[in-house]
Amino acid sequence: MKKIIKKIVSKLALTHKVKSVSIEDEALVFEYDKLSPSFLKRYVLLKDRKSGRRIQEPLSGKRIDIKLDDLAELTEDGNLDVFLTSYLFSRKVLRRTGFSSHLKLTQVVDEKNKSKIKITKTKKKNISIATKRILINPTIKELKNEGLNLYIEGTMEDFFHNKPAFAEVIMQRRDVKRRHSFKLDVSKQDHGDLYQFAGIIYPEKLKHDLVKNSRWDVILRVTDEKNKVLHQELINLQSYREFEREEDRYLVTVETDEEHVISLYATMGVNSLALWYTDQAQFEKTYGIARGKTVFNEVSLSEPLDKQMVVFESFLGKNYSGNPKYVYEQMLRDPKYKNYTFVWSYMGDNPEDIPGNPILVNRETEEFYRYLAKAKYWVSNILFPVHRKREGNIYLQTWHGTPLKKLGWDIDIEGPEVLARENFYIESRNWDYLISANPYSSAIFRRAFKFEKEMLETGYPLNDIFYRKDLPEKVTEIKEKLTFPKDKKVILYAPTWRDNEMVGSWEHSFQLKFDLDDFYEKLHSDYILVLRMHHLISDSLEIDEKYKGFVYDLSKYDDIQELYVTADILITDYSSVFFDYANSKKPMLFYAYDYEMYKENIRGFYLNMEEDLPGPVIQNDADLLEAIVNIDQVAENYQEKYEEFYQRYCSLEDGFAAKRVVDRVFQ
Repeated sequence: MKKIIKKIVSKLALTHKVKSVSIEDEALVFEYDKLSPSFLKRYVLLKDRKSGRRIQEPLSGKRIDIKLDDLAELTEDGNLDVFLTSYLFSRKVLRRTGFSSHLKLTQVVDEKNKSKIKITKTKKKNISIATKRILINPTIKELKNEGLNLYIEGTMEDFFHNKPAFAEVIMQRRDVKRRHSFKLDVSKQDHGDLYQFAGIIYPEKLKHDLVKNSRWDVILRVTDEKNKVLHQELINLQSYREFEREEDRYLVTVETDEEHVISLYATMGVNSLALWYTDQAQFEKTYGIARGKTVFNEVSLSEPLDKQMVVFESFLGKNYSGNPKYVYEQMLRDPKYKNYTFVWSYMGDNPEDIPGNPILVNRETEEFYRYLAKAKYWVSNILFPVHRKREGNIYLQTWHGTPLKKLGWDIDIEGPEVLARENFYIESRNWDYLISANPYSSAIFRRAFKFEKEMLETGYPLNDIFYRKDLPEKVTEIKEKLTFPKDKKVILYAPTWRDNEMVGSWEHSFQLKFDLDDFYEKLHSDYILVLRMHHLISDSLEIDEKYKGFVYDLSKYDDIQELYVTADILITDYSSVFFDYANSKKPMLFYAYDYEMYKENIRGFYLNMEEDLPGPVIQNDADLLEAIVNIDQVAENYQEKYEEFYQRYCSLEDGFAAKRVVDRVFQ
């Protein structure tokens, strides 16, 4: 009973939101935007996570100043969690202070107490104050290019008279942790304990490790005459420049040749110095995203949310497909949404295929960010390019498959997914709803995405197509559009990408691992072969003209669901496509030519492929061809396992998933 009362009091009296956290006049300042009315006296509590020591100050009004001297006395090196507290009949009631999306991750140096104070965000999206005693306080004064090289200059204050003698810049590539160092000149200034450092970073020295789209952290290392390390940290740029506009973060850009650039930039959040090597087109695209974020911020401050506007995006705007497509088309059919404004982020080649006359925008334009800032509802199956949303935004994350390969925080093996997951974690804090096709997915999503909001265990809207009453007519229509021969069956080959086949950041190579000549000779009289490569590898595939009429490369075809319903056999590997295709109850073959390596060294699985999959796991092309030729026998052998698989992963699918999602989200 006491716990229930405390919970009620906490909710009624201690609900709050922090407007800003800053350092002013030697004090840590909290300003509150939303405080629930209360007759109870409230306090702000800062508690050191390690020692349990604490500071507690009364809160009157919406602002409190906590002296930096008190922080220094509390701890020299610790993490302070922040609470709002009160007392009910002498019993303490408390509530953690959340980190709102508009707050900034900042750091300042308290020169009086010789410490660094950082405003940080915990994994559970709460505010934390990190304090650390420091020996050296470096400040960047100048960054510029000297021809193809990069010049860096700054000062450092020697707080404890350790007499820094040597300094170097260490460049560390993020993905492989490879390091290169560049010596800096150090000289003592005429007054006090101030030293100057300066030097040049030579990109030529990095050339063997300077792969396209590689990113490098820039670390300053300072030692004394005895080589004792006095300072070794990422270079922070907070005191170097204000970044009022996101595009201001790109500080120095050098064209290394006609196609490539090197850019020194300030990272998001912690404002640390980093280097990026990429091509001109990618740099301009990323710079455009930064400019778009500025537009988003400006519109968010100046215009109200449109409560009847929805922005849809599928696979980063590349096509009209996936769960967003089927949610959208359900809304088109429902008269309740006839007055809604629908906006599609779309850069594909077939805008005429999108029904309903929506507003079409390119995600690489400022217009896209204006609509994103104005719309109350967002629908995506990957992520949007802004990592914040407005008060009142509703974000429906539909995702795009039932997982076989490990996801997010379940991945242990290095690769682009591991490098991206921190950004993905930030993005997922904005999701209000996440669609799941089955209980198995729900459990994985909650853990791998650290998702704590509402899971819509509805089945996938994109699988509604399998249960259409007019499915035979729809299949005929699709085959005619794709010019498939009427007298042949369809084999769909849809493999995933390999984390270990990178040719650059988020660029991957791929080659067909079976002999097309053999396939053509044995199969072309009865089948056609449709290739559907993952969007990360679709540009790297080349098919000889001699296979025309047998091989159809439809990797760029917008909606893979339409290919599923035309296919008589699915061949895949570790892609999640088979979970969706299982709704067809047609045969599946798993061509896993690199099975042992993938399982142990590339990504890892949630399922035991040999025991759990509704089809044979095949590791060479001869066995694959034989399985196709004898597909009826294969289907019979796996009939019982297929039915068990269907019941576990597809039992929620009935053709009404999109309706269930729309009815819950758009109210």
